[in-house]
Amino acid sequence: MEHFIFSARRIDLAPSAWITREALFIAGSLLVGLLTRHAALQRERIATSAWTVEVRGLRAEKAAEIAEKQAAELRLENEARVRMALDGANAGIFEWDIVGNRSIWSDGFYRLHGLEPGGIASYEIWKQQVHPDDASRVEADITQALTGVGRFFTEYRIRRADGDIRWVALEGNTAAGPDGKAAMMRGFCGDITRRKLSEAALLQTEKLAVAGRLSASIAHEVNNPLEAALNLLYLLQAGIREREYQEYLDMAVQQLDRVAQITKQTLRFSRSAPPTTPCYPKELVEGTLRLLGAKLQLGAIEFSVDVRGNSPFASAPGEIQQILTNLINNAMEAMKAPGRLRIRIADSVDWKTRTRPGVRISVGDTGSGMPAEVRRRLFEPFFTTKGNFGNGLGMWVIQQLLEKHDGSLSVSSSLSPDHHGTVMSLFIPRGEPKLNSTP
Repeated sequence: MEHFIFSARRIDLAPSAWITREALFIAGSLLVGLLTRHAALQRERIATSAWTVEVRGLRAEKAAEIAEKQAAELRLENEARVRMALDGANAGIFEWDIVGNRSIWSDGFYRLHGLEPGGIASYEIWKQQVHPDDASRVEADITQALTGVGRFFTEYRIRRADGDIRWVALEGNTAAGPDGKAAMMRGFCGDITRRKLSEAALLQTEKLAVAGRLSASIAHEVNNPLEAALNLLYLLQAGIREREYQEYLDMAVQQLDRVAQITKQTLRFSRSAPPTTPCYPKELVEGTLRLLGAKLQLGAIEFSVDVRGNSPFASAPGEIQQILTNLINNAMEAMKAPGRLRIRIADSVDWKTRTRPGVRISVGDTGSGMPAEVRRRLFEPFFTTKGNFGNGLGMWVIQQLLEKHDGSLSVSSSLSPDHHGTVMSLFIPRGEPKLNSTP
């Protein structure tokens, strides 16, 4: 080192020079050793890292292989579950290659259509299973689905070999080919026989319910003029003045004519519009009070009529009198003897718009009043607070008749012990009523 480091190119053998040379040698050896050790450790780390990466790669490949195997097993298990579910639900899936006219059906699809699984599957065989009465409609649904691309739905009946009729709902999706036309149809179908039977039973129940409501409504409408006619005959039987005899007979004939009119309309199952005439509210109210005079007298009910206007309006007198009869009857039945009945007639306007002119007839009583729950359900059919003595159709009929006449009815009631009672305010606009509608 001295030879190459120092320019003298000589070696000094003095003791002081030897110690320096040894120190330099040791320092250089240590430095070389450290560098060699560091390089060895670096090579070891690189080898370890490469081995670790290789091991992780092998583990990842093994995990991916296991996951793929599990996924395949899961797919098979899910397919088995789907097949079991479809078979248990009496449903099936299908695939129809429209271009090649090839079909693939699941076992449930075969069984649902009364066919043996594994047989020939084709559009023509499926079409033969559709009930003849539904064939043209279903064919039209399929044709429409083929003209476009997207989802479709249809329902049809099938007749099995044992003669059993089943309902099937078929839903699917149409996919387009490269030319944009329908090329593939896939979907599923299910047995909806139970739902169809339930719908038919519900429809039959609704028909019976409608028939029951119609019968009750007719009975209610017939009862009012019959009761009025009976009251008039009772008055005639009790004896009256001779000049009132013919008047009461005429009124009884009018009420019986109304019964005949209701009967004829029921036989035709329609409500033809009765003829309209100019009606004066004062005459209608007084006529109704005469019809109910015996009942008012027996109930010890004091009544009065306050006339503040008597403008005519176009209507069917019998229907307005039916409304008044129901209102006054309800007022009388709400009062305990003795009671007071107040009727006010006045020219007015519709309180909602403040513009439509008309006639307002208010019927007030001193009955017990109505709670809020009763007022909310007042016009609900078959709702009554009279127990076995009411059928709950009076206010419903009033509402239907008012809709025909484009009228309205407002109700105010008090339950106060000192000031109790109810006021029904009837508004009928002037002009032609909507008598073409049916209550």
